[in-house]
Amino acid sequence: MHAKLKNIILTLTLIGFGLGIFSYSKMYEFFYQKFYFPAILAILLITFFFLPKNLKIKSKLLNLTALGIGILFVILTTQLTVDYFGMKRTEKILTEYHELDCEKITDRFTTDLANNELKYFSSGLVGSGNLTENIKKYGIENFDLGCMVYNNLNCYNKLVSNYLKEKKNITINELYE
Repeated sequence: MHAKLKNIILTLTLIGFGLGIFSYSKMYEFFYQKFYFPAILAILLITFFFLPKNLKIKSKLLNLTALGIGILFVILTTQLTVDYFGMKRTEKILTEYHELDCEKITDRFTTDLANNELKYFSSGLVGSGNLTENIKKYGIENFDLGCMVYNNLNCYNKLVSNYLKEKKNITINELYE
């Protein structure tokens, strides 16, 4: 039992380290604080492997605790990796749409509507409130841009607003509440 459990914990630790190193190398400069807790868990797992063998064999609680820490470590580092790929997807979409002028963005809106992939780019000094949750009900993904306002994205937003008004009988301002 001890050898199998040790191998499972070692596997979880290695997977966690791999995902953690990948995420750390990609996101550290922006989200370094997200790596504190996984780093503490990694230190605890390394400490577990350097404990005397007879202590690990005698203590089921110690082994199960290490297993729990290993599972938590993998979950956290997996979430960091998923967050990274989500950020890359958002960056790709924003770059793609930002480069289009109003005429081309109208064509893109038509394509997005046909593919059921509409987007809304909320921006400005005031927060978007409940817009993200409310607009999702209509199959539209919200991208909160903060203070940045882009004219070409406003063209796309007007098309989305018109679509909501004509097809769903709702204004975009109602969705902010």
